[in-house]
Amino acid sequence: MVKILFIGKRFYTNRDAVQEQYGRIYQLPSFWAKAGMQTSLWLIDYHSKDVVNRTEGQLRLKSTPIFSRASLSEWHEIRSASKQVQFDIVVASGDCYIGLMAYRLAQRIGAKFVFDVYDKYDEFRAYLNLPGFNLFKHLLDRADGRIFASRPLMAQLQRATHNHLTLNGIDEALFTPSDMSASRGTLGLPTTGILIGYFGSMTADRGVTDLIASAKILRDKGHPVELILAGRKEHALDTSIEGVTYLGNLPVSQVPLAMSSCDLLALPYRSSPYLDMASSCKITEYIAMRKPVVATLTPNFSGNFPLQARQLDGLLASPGDPASIAEVILKQLESATLLQMPEGATWQEISADTLEFLATLPPPRGA
Repeated sequence: MVKILFIGKRFYTNRDAVQEQYGRIYQLPSFWAKAGMQTSLWLIDYHSKDVVNRTEGQLRLKSTPIFSRASLSEWHEIRSASKQVQFDIVVASGDCYIGLMAYRLAQRIGAKFVFDVYDKYDEFRAYLNLPGFNLFKHLLDRADGRIFASRPLMAQLQRATHNHLTLNGIDEALFTPSDMSASRGTLGLPTTGILIGYFGSMTADRGVTDLIASAKILRDKGHPVELILAGRKEHALDTSIEGVTYLGNLPVSQVPLAMSSCDLLALPYRSSPYLDMASSCKITEYIAMRKPVVATLTPNFSGNFPLQARQLDGLLASPGDPASIAEVILKQLESATLLQMPEGATWQEISADTLEFLATLPPPRGA
């Protein structure tokens, strides 16, 4: 039986992997454990001092604060374990600092090091290179295997061998459509009018200000559109204006209900060095909710979902252009074009595919 240690961030994509069990950092090791692999998930907590140590089904989960005695103890416990119980593979996901820790640990115990690159980590604000040393490149070069969350990211950063595409998946039991009128009533949203939803982070490159401007264009022309926004927003973003309802950063369990309340779901991304290389979880979630999508033409969408981008031929807005977004909103209200669900998009399917890749890796360097 293969023994896998997965090290990741507890809080990422504005979600708590312990409490909400959202995203790849929780779902991949969880399904590997269900598949019979002896799997442990060690979460590094950058934001709280909580220590969590529990078993969920077959998955051993531990969360420790960074720079804490609990983290140091976990490190030493893994290092000193006997060969009979030692991990065969160490997977790192979250940023380059977790990557470096996992790489050093894998070296110490003679395990394969797999680097999960779900974002362009050197674009993170906290990322720093030492003089003459590129940590991101170093980890990519030294990894025994690399898994990428995005096609553009993999195309730019893959090495000669042992690369694998592991797109972000979906919890199909959670992201299922519900009745629009009932959903609006539950959330206290307007029962009439056209509701356009955006769900997720609201940094400038997400284009939420462009979406707000496009809605104003349409409202000024007499179209009864309302924006429904949910997610973590920047302080500078004004959501108190007419025609905008901000629901806060909803728990992930409530997001499908809010999506079901909408007539259209929006992906108004701008082009940026970071976002162009990413693959947003919300895209597959939007598609699963069986709502028409209003999107801009950026690599985040077209690079990762080429079939779905072709389905929207003539219905993709120009990034950073509110007038273009407003035009596509009107077109989608008329055509209501739905996107085909990507194949193999559930976490169960994605985790099984990635597990097959891990089985192909050669012995660790220096073994």
